[in-house]
Amino acid sequence: MGKIVEWNREFQVWQYSVSHSTLLLRSVNVEGFDTRLDVAFMAVELMHLQPDYSHLEISEANNEEREQILGAQSSDRAAGTLYLLNGGEGYVLARRCSWHEDLGDHHAPSKFGPLRGTE
Repeated sequence: MGKIVEWNREFQVWQYSVSHSTLLLRSVNVEGFDTRLDVAFMAVELMHLQPDYSHLEISEANNEEREQILGAQSSDRAAGTLYLLNGGEGYVLARRCSWHEDLGDHHAPSKFGPLRGTE
């Protein structure tokens, strides 16, 4: 497992768009933080999530972890990268993961596009 990024702050599952297969995790500017963080997963194929996380570490699964989690789906049929959340507490199979930090509040639009609930 190769760690990509980590934040020591709370995140919530904020939005999932079926039409765009986009998942948005958000950490709003709560006590101690002046910024908001949006983490977007694009072209999501599969996910296993908790509604919220006290911190967030995103890692890329290695071949063994991918096989263990996806089983028979780990072949080329399951396209994308398997992102592990907090060491496997959750995971997202998606084409891409990106994040953006800004001064927005919980209602401000996301950099990742007009997702319902973030206008």
